[in-house]
Amino acid sequence: MIGAYRNGHSVLYTLDPRTKLFLTAGISLLIYSAKLWELGFMLVFVFILAWISAIPFISFIRGLRPILLFCLVILLFHLLLTPGELLVSWVPFATIEGLYTGVLLVVRFISLILYTSILLHTTSPSELNTACAYFLRPLGTFGSNIAFMVGVAVTLIPQLFREKDIIIRAQTARGFTSGGIRGSIAFLVPLLLRSFRKADELSDTLESRCYYQSRQYYYYSTDLAGRDLAAGVVFLVMAGLVCL
Repeated sequence: MIGAYRNGHSVLYTLDPRTKLFLTAGISLLIYSAKLWELGFMLVFVFILAWISAIPFISFIRGLRPILLFCLVILLFHLLLTPGELLVSWVPFATIEGLYTGVLLVVRFISLILYTSILLHTTSPSELNTACAYFLRPLGTFGSNIAFMVGVAVTLIPQLFREKDIIIRAQTARGFTSGGIRGSIAFLVPLLLRSFRKADELSDTLESRCYYQSRQYYYYSTDLAGRDLAAGVVFLVMAGLVCL
């Protein structure tokens, strides 16, 4: 599941969260500028990272399900609307250039999602909050609030997926199979109610712990180590292979 933190003890878990966030941002820039064959190399590398992190392969791939329809729309959009040489004579508007562009953008998007998933799988919400707050320190309280919202979103998004599965299983057990608008309403209403309930519980928790926007404390500090330097060297090597 995208965004779900998993406990582990691999080397990626021991990296400083600031290092992981910074390198993920750098990899995102590489993905944006990489060609198709270079993206293939980066996809192989992300699966190696997933193996090192002991993330189950099926679980890692299953996280892509929510974006498959979006990827298909992107591919068809470029396939049919990009001018160029026809791919096959019996399919109008489908061009070779459109196919290449569509596949390139889809692979870029999937690569970005997978690398972000590695970050979220190996970094707890509190660590991610600390890393975001560190890089947003020049913005003062506003930056701290943004970091806090990122941490909350990372925590609640997997919870929404779990609530969705619970609702679907409950409706299926009750024999509810209606589709269309009625089925959508029957699904969205309980999902929204559960979401508002979770938000209300979070608000009560923050108030009970005397949380204030202008006063935030961190009870542990993070220090860069040799493994963070090694991760930076690996990133530079990959960047060199992609850019050369």
